[in-house]
Amino acid sequence: MRLTFPRFAVLTLCGGALLALAFRLSTPPDPPGPADPLAAGAPEPYPNSWPDPPPPDVAALLGGLGPGSDLGGGWRVRGVSPVLEQRIVIDVDKAGVGFRVALTTKGRDERVPPKSTARYALYTIQPRPSAEAPKDADYAAVLTAIAARVTEREGSVAVPAGL
Repeated sequence: MRLTFPRFAVLTLCGGALLALAFRLSTPPDPPGPADPLAAGAPEPYPNSWPDPPPPDVAALLGGLGPGSDLGGGWRVRGVSPVLEQRIVIDVDKAGVGFRVALTTKGRDERVPPKSTARYALYTIQPRPSAEAPKDADYAAVLTAIAARVTEREGSVAVPAGL
């Protein structure tokens, strides 16, 4: 039997396939991953920077708003910052979608705020997991809920130190 090019090509392909199969069978399979990646100690994709209750002056202005507070419509507070860089940051989420609300005194930022009270301006920042994830209605619902709390208290509590 004479070895022609087509026969040589077929034999080479079959030999390569057998080698690949033998290699695959000789390597152990990957161990199964956990059902919940966070259970295995994997880092949270969006860590909460403020898991503790906010300082008393911030809590007073926000009517006790803090980690775990319900804002309605499924939105909850993940964390509230102390006053940092002349603003308070409120981190909110709902079913894996979230963003932060920056609360400043009016006039600190030249931008027109999407929501304001008599004394304070509220801005949305840092949407997650993408800029398109939160919808306009989401921003409006959260800003309205936070502004309502601030409006109830802004005339009777001092402006938090540093704000």
